[in-house]
Amino acid sequence: MSHPPASTLLPLQHLSSQPAGAKVRFLGCIRAYDHTTATLTLTHPPKVSHRAEVNISVPLPMLAMGSLKDGQWVNIIGYITEAKIMDENQEGVARVDAITLWSAGGVSPSRYCEVLEGRLGVEGEMDAHQRMMDV
Repeated sequence: MSHPPASTLLPLQHLSSQPAGAKVRFLGCIRAYDHTTATLTLTHPPKVSHRAEVNISVPLPMLAMGSLKDGQWVNIIGYITEAKIMDENQEGVARVDAITLWSAGGVSPSRYCEVLEGRLGVEGEMDAHQRMMDV
């Protein structure tokens, strides 16, 4: 039995370095919503030089009316459709097709970043150790 690929948990600022088709999970703060295209613009203050433009057409019918507000923190799982870093100012932009989203509730964004960075550091160490064992 085949299973869908697992998502990769990343900070929003790392999305712009991901290849198209990558399945990702990330936290972002709503900055804008374009109802004509069902697109959320998410950033991760205070680092607003990176943003995610998230198409929420798929999960939209499951959301309660008025549940998305500017300044609200949300978790997203979706697929990268395009990602780039602008050369002149290093601004990163990722376009994502969301398959699900939910409110982050009372999460502390700074604490979330600390925990995520720690987790990613441990995963990096484990990968390096595994590569050494494979040699």
